[in-house]
Amino acid sequence: MNKENKKILRVAIGQINQTVGDFAGNIVKIKTAIDSAIEKSVDIIAFPELAVCGYPAEDLLFKEHFIKENIKGLKKIVEHTRGITAIVGFVDMDKKGEIYNAAGVLSDRHFYGAYYKMMLPNYSVFDEKRYFNAGEKNSIFILGDFVNGVGVGKKKHATKECVIFANDFLRQESNGEELLSRAEFGVVICEDLWVDNGPYMAQAAGGADIIFNISASPYHAGKSKERVDLARDRARETNAVIVYANLIGGQDELVFDGASFIVDPRGEIIAGGKHFEEDLVIADINLDKFKKAPVVQKKQNTLKRIYIFPALKQEKINLVKKKFIENSNIQQGNVNSLTKKMGNIEEIYRALVLGTKDYVIKNGFKKIILGLSGGIDSALTAVIACEALGKENVIGVTMPSPYSSSETFNDAKKIAQNLEIMFYEVPIETAMNAYKEILAPVFKDGARGIVEENLQARIRGNILMAFSNNYGWLVLTTGNKSETAVGYSTLYGDTAGGFAVIKDVPKTVVYELSNFINKQTNRELIPKTIIKRAPSAELRPNQKDTDSLPEYNILDQILKLYIEEDKSIIDIQKTGAGKTVIKNIINLVDKSEYKRRQSPPGIRITPKSFGKDRRLPITNKYQE
Repeated sequence: MNKENKKILRVAIGQINQTVGDFAGNIVKIKTAIDSAIEKSVDIIAFPELAVCGYPAEDLLFKEHFIKENIKGLKKIVEHTRGITAIVGFVDMDKKGEIYNAAGVLSDRHFYGAYYKMMLPNYSVFDEKRYFNAGEKNSIFILGDFVNGVGVGKKKHATKECVIFANDFLRQESNGEELLSRAEFGVVICEDLWVDNGPYMAQAAGGADIIFNISASPYHAGKSKERVDLARDRARETNAVIVYANLIGGQDELVFDGASFIVDPRGEIIAGGKHFEEDLVIADINLDKFKKAPVVQKKQNTLKRIYIFPALKQEKINLVKKKFIENSNIQQGNVNSLTKKMGNIEEIYRALVLGTKDYVIKNGFKKIILGLSGGIDSALTAVIACEALGKENVIGVTMPSPYSSSETFNDAKKIAQNLEIMFYEVPIETAMNAYKEILAPVFKDGARGIVEENLQARIRGNILMAFSNNYGWLVLTTGNKSETAVGYSTLYGDTAGGFAVIKDVPKTVVYELSNFINKQTNRELIPKTIIKRAPSAELRPNQKDTDSLPEYNILDQILKLYIEEDKSIIDIQKTGAGKTVIKNIINLVDKSEYKRRQSPPGIRITPKSFGKDRRLPITNKYQE
């Protein structure tokens, strides 16, 4: 090894889209990324948190056979690491049967050790204390090269000390050669980096040049910037390079946006991955460029030092000789992909597209169906579905009633024409009359008022589910967060379906997304008549949403403060909204919990969505 290059490391991030429980598919993706990294002469590649089994695996983690299958999968990956070091997230289990969120360090077909996540998040969408034990032992890994001769760099004798995972995978010999310390690195997992003075500090104090953070950090609007800001602070704090390897893909309600990156000790991004796409992020890191200043940790922790043997002479691979070039193409291309300005609305749109695509495909569906009312919510949902799945896999149905206007009927047809999707018209007046006739003997005044309104929604839900049963298509519901919050929906009607694409999108953001789509496509993909028309459920003559709700800009502000920030009536009044209006809205939100519990899952794009983020009792006498 060339002396002047001894502190240059080529590092990669395998930003991959995993599926929970798909061990065969997940392992193939990991192996494929390793192959690509080897071709590009990468020294170390890092994969996301729990990459082997997928994240979050939830109560599958209670199944011992699931854990064993994931360990078996890791062993297959170990055998695939000839000539490279890989950091892979998996679930480890000790002799007592306790499980840990782990990062395995594999190199040259041997397992060298595992780091166990110490800081287990138990808030928002995270339930890690339900499943995992917290790690207690911290480690530094020393990546070395064999040398012949004396006086070349600092020499350390190889040791067999490492976390026992599988004895048959531990390197047993060094052929009497010595190990040159090329780089010292630490490994932490997601939350470990977010907690001040966490395990990363002990690693830095112990001499780590690089700290790898393998992560499964879910998306919400603005989250990517939060991660980068945090990593920049940690890099300066530790005087180390931070490699942040994040997951990408949709998993039920969650979307992982990728956007992995590498930050140098000055806090500057030297490489970054794509948003909402799989990527192989590669960068050359010149460790000699940054003089390692001592890092003092307030609380001293014992560190285990684990030495990684390089390939034995007879096993070495003839790799292409690497040349380090400052601001090389490898680095610069990735930097551009991360630092490209992406506004919150574009981020949200791409999250909704990815979340929809992965939910549909990973659950074995090929086509989706949705009701097209001629309103803005169904129009937006249809656009997202076409972007996610292709127009040939999207079917729209308009189901007019006697209360549907010609304008909304024409707009439903227009959006279907614009998107070039299959389109059906199924009027519901006959079904409405049949219900009225059936109920006439038991209802004195007939099916009127709220009964008639909800019957229309339930007839439409039944029609869509009939299509689903007949053709095997997945029904997408089209309700937004504002309506879901206040219960402005019909149980077993417009809430009937398999996936709620815009369930966490406030109505005001629905309009922003629609305008963004038209601007991006440079046409009225969503007709202006839809965007400009006052929203209405059209379940009775001349109905408008504002008959029972305030304007959406006022409503969404109240909902954000009450739902996402848990503010009191007094706090919300500071916005200028009237106390009576606020109390009415809060009352609607609280009374609608039973509806939300029975609604389909939907994509999370805000810091607090309905579901895992917000868990309130249905039976609840507390009033604000």
